[in-house]
Amino acid sequence: MKFGWIKKFNLKILAIGHIVFHSFDYAFDYLLYPYVIYELGPIYGGVTMAVLSAIVCLGIVWVYDFLEKDWLGIETVKELVEDFFKEEEEIARKKWRKKGKKIMYWIFHRNKIGQFIFLSIAFDPLITTVYLRPGYHLYNGFSKRDWKVFWGSIFVSNVWWTGVAFVAVSSLKELVMRFF
Repeated sequence: MKFGWIKKFNLKILAIGHIVFHSFDYAFDYLLYPYVIYELGPIYGGVTMAVLSAIVCLGIVWVYDFLEKDWLGIETVKELVEDFFKEEEEIARKKWRKKGKKIMYWIFHRNKIGQFIFLSIAFDPLITTVYLRPGYHLYNGFSKRDWKVFWGSIFVSNVWWTGVAFVAVSSLKELVMRFF
């Protein structure tokens, strides 16, 4: 197995970036989000958190583009995925294998709607938008298409998190009311 790809990552910047980003993200998703949903309810709390999420993500994207450093590793991952599928296409010589690679390529690389939904739910609008914007290591802000991806991801991810937080808070509240 080749490990040349590891040279593409600046591990010090990546470690610091991930520690800071994920600490903040964890506090936002698992502490602030449920608290706001508990206090304001799913409608007003969801809208409040969507606005706050948009502000925070835009701030982080501005810093990400301003520093022009891949401190989250998103640009490098995009580049590695593209290189992987180029290499696999060259390796695949048999017809059945080539067809299988094309299906995998479509599922993981060309299916932007599937990527959009998965990234919006599993990560946040910042990562979704940066991963889905064309090119890598450009740090050039948002195009019209990127703004659509960003606002769509704000909607999808906040609907998801509002539902998750509401179910968690409601369940916890019900447990406390029943047993205490």
